[in-house]
Amino acid sequence: MLFSSCKKKSDTTPTYPSPSFIVTYIPVTITNPNDGVQFYANCTTVDVKMTKVEILDPIRSSTVTYNLNGVYHVKGEIFGLQDATTGYYKQGGTYTFTFTGNRTADNAPFSVVSTLNVAK
Repeated sequence: MLFSSCKKKSDTTPTYPSPSFIVTYIPVTITNPNDGVQFYANCTTVDVKMTKVEILDPIRSSTVTYNLNGVYHVKGEIFGLQDATTGYYKQGGTYTFTFTGNRTADNAPFSVVSTLNVAK
């Protein structure tokens, strides 16, 4: 007698959370004290390979693209969204950040939006 069983293969493909970013800022001097800001971000959920961040100002008049050129950042690592010793002119209101890159674990691409309110 022959016996066989049909076992379904369990799906062992790991799942990873979507990247989630927290953005903060510090005031900086561009031409007058506290007239500028520097932005910083960290991914709170997974390690990421960052491509770029698009920063839309509160009055929606311009978008700045900050290229991160494939730099890896581990979960929780804080990274700047501008070159060292530079900043952005401060406008009061809600900035919108669109983060683009890949999850390190599975190389899945992502585009995630975060916002930050900046007081004038």
